[in-house]
Amino acid sequence: MQPGVCTSTTRPASPYDGQVIYETDTDSAMVWNGTGWVVLSTGRANPGGLDLIKVQTIGTAVTSVTVSNVFSSTYDNYRVVFGGMNCSANDQVGLLTFGSTTTGYYGTFTYDRYDTTGSVLKRNNSSSIYAGISDTTSASNFSFDVFSPNLTKRTTVTGAGFGYANSFWFSGMVADTTQYTAFTLTGGGSSTMTGGTIAVYGYAK
Repeated sequence: MQPGVCTSTTRPASPYDGQVIYETDTDSAMVWNGTGWVVLSTGRANPGGLDLIKVQTIGTAVTSVTVSNVFSSTYDNYRVVFGGMNCSANDQVGLLTFGSTTTGYYGTFTYDRYDTTGSVLKRNNSSSIYAGISDTTSASNFSFDVFSPNLTKRTTVTGAGFGYANSFWFSGMVADTTQYTAFTLTGGGSSTMTGGTIAVYGYAK
């Protein structure tokens, strides 16, 4: 006997207010609210939200950082958050790649400074996607969404952030249907990255 474990057709006949059961056929926890059974949770620990997959430290004076084993069939889409990263040079735009692919990247990067420099548009080269701006005096923070990296579809990216007096926005894609499990960010120009973390979340299906 397993008290509280039943199916949707064998629920307690005379439940008391606040009684909790778990239905094995629906993978749902239910509670009796005095008048009926209501869903306490679904079979997922975090239904409909973001699941943390991995947090990785960036290191000290590294030219690139690779985050491995984060894309899988468990999720279709992902959110990646870079926080607290400082760089050795200002105004350098990072380069984002997936797996070992170095061709077929397309996209745009726009940034706007607070001063008279104004807005600048950069079109990415074919070997990476422009993403993020380096900052030596305050932490660079940005995030981006990755769509379909582990599906047999084109991987696309869209993101935004702030670094060295610049607000920036970027988007791009990889023109293939490779199923990726990892991504790499390389410092722009000759800049290196120090400190901070990279957090990867999966969007619940």
